[in-house]
Amino acid sequence: MFLLTLMLALPAFFQNTNVIVQPDLRLFTTMAGLNAAGFDVEFASEYHPVRQTVRKYAAEVDADLRLRLKDFYSSHKGQETDEAQLAKYISLAVSISDAPAFKPVTREEFLPPDARSVIGFADLLREFYEKAHISQHWTEVRPEYERAMAKIASALRESIVRTDAYLHLPLGGFASRSMAIYLELAAPINTVNVRSNQDSYSVVIGDSTAPRVDDIRHAYLHFQLDGVVATNLTKIQNNAQLLALVKKATGVDPAYTSEVHVLITESLIRALELRMDRVPPARARDSVDVYYRSGLLLTPYFYDELANFEVSDLTIRESFINMARQIQVKTEQQRFDEKFYSIPVPQKALARPEVPQPPSEPPANPVRDLLKEGEAALNAGDNEKAEAAFHKVLSDFDRENGAAMYGLALIASKNEDRQTAQQYFERAIRGDAAEPSMKVWSYIYLGRIFDLECNRGRAVEYYQQAIKIGDNTRNAQTAARAGVQKPYGDACK
Repeated sequence: MFLLTLMLALPAFFQNTNVIVQPDLRLFTTMAGLNAAGFDVEFASEYHPVRQTVRKYAAEVDADLRLRLKDFYSSHKGQETDEAQLAKYISLAVSISDAPAFKPVTREEFLPPDARSVIGFADLLREFYEKAHISQHWTEVRPEYERAMAKIASALRESIVRTDAYLHLPLGGFASRSMAIYLELAAPINTVNVRSNQDSYSVVIGDSTAPRVDDIRHAYLHFQLDGVVATNLTKIQNNAQLLALVKKATGVDPAYTSEVHVLITESLIRALELRMDRVPPARARDSVDVYYRSGLLLTPYFYDELANFEVSDLTIRESFINMARQIQVKTEQQRFDEKFYSIPVPQKALARPEVPQPPSEPPANPVRDLLKEGEAALNAGDNEKAEAAFHKVLSDFDRENGAAMYGLALIASKNEDRQTAQQYFERAIRGDAAEPSMKVWSYIYLGRIFDLECNRGRAVEYYQQAIKIGDNTRNAQTAARAGVQKPYGDACK
C-alpha cells in the first residue's frame, strides 16, 4: 500500500476528481467583449451588477474596435438568436490560453467545431483586453466573484461528495483529466454551459439565486463515466442494433440517434440520478418510461442493475464491466417491441443542451489515442490494459513520453512496486509530453517516497521543485509546501 497511500493522503477536497472551482479571466474577457459586441438576452433589471458594469467597458475602447466587434458578432450570428450564440463563445473561451495572449491551446483543427467557427474573435479579444483595461477591471470585480463562489461552494461540495460516495469511487485520479467549474457573473443569469474537449470538461455557470446543482452533477457524471463507457463499449455485443432501433423510431430525441456511446452513457446517467435521489419507485418508473420513450433504451436495464450495484463493494467502473457484458440486445429488442410505442411521446425533449456533445473526430494521432486508451483503462480499473497502452507509446512512438511514464508510475504504485514507481516518476519529470500537473505530482510523490525512506534532504528538494513548477492541480502547491514544512509519514520518527 506504499505509494497508493500517498495518493490517498492528498488533503484537498477535489483531489480525487481533478475538479477545480474558480472564476476565469478568459471567460470574463470574452463575456465583456460579447456584451460590447451586442450580445443581450435579458432585461437590464435582471443583470448581475458585474454584468451591468462590463456593459460600460465598451465606452473605454475606440469606436473602430467597437464596430469590428459588432460586425464579427453579427456576421457569425446569422439568423440565429442571441441565446444560441453563448455556447460557441464559451467553447472558444475555454479553448484559448490565458490573458493577454488568448491563443488557441491546440492546433486549430483540434479545437471543438463550435469554438473553431468563431476563432477569429480571439484576435479581437486581445485588442479589447488591452484597450478596455480588462486586467484592471478584473481586479476591481474579483471580490464579487469570491463572494458568489462562497455561496455555492458547500452545495457543490456536498453534491460531488455524495456522487462519489454513491459511485463507490476511491480517492486518486489520473492527472491528465480535469473538470473546471467556472462562475461567470457577466454571463446571463441561470445559465449552465458544459463543454468537453478530449480530456478537459468545463462547466460555466451564470449567477443564480438557486444554483443549478443537478445540472452540474449531470456534467460531473459525464466526466466520471464517459471514458468508462467508451472503454467498455466492445463488451456490449451487437450494440449497433440498439442505435438502429432509435434511428427508425418516431418521437425520439435526435441527440440519442447518432452515437451509440451517447445513448448508453446518457441511459446510465439518467438511471443513476433517479437512484441517487431516492425517487420513490412509482415515480421513478414513470421517469424511466419518459427517458425510454425519448430514445434512452437502456435506462430501464441500468435502473434495475443499479440496485445490485448499491449493495456491492465494486466501484462503478468495475461494476459497469459486468453490466455491459450482461446486456442482451435480443432482450432489449423484445422490450422495445412490447413497450416503446405504448408510452406517449414526451411533450418536450429531455436532452440537456448543456451536456457535452462529442466533438468531431480529430486527425489521427496514435500517441494521443494510446494515452487516452491507457488513461480510460486505468480509470476503469484495468491496469493490465492501461500498462500495455503506455508501454506501446514508449516502444513504438516515443521512448521518453512523459505522460506514458506517469501512467506507468501510477500503475506501479498501485502494485506496491516502490522502485519501479520511483523510476517512472523520475522519467516523467524529464519527459517532454508530461503536462505540468503530471510533473508537479511526480515531484510530490518522489518527495514522499524519500520521506518514507528517511532521506529528508532529497525529499525537500523534490517538494521545492514542485513549488517552482507552480501548477496547482488538485491543490499541488498546498501539498508541496506541507512536504517542505513537515516530513510525510511517521516511519522515521
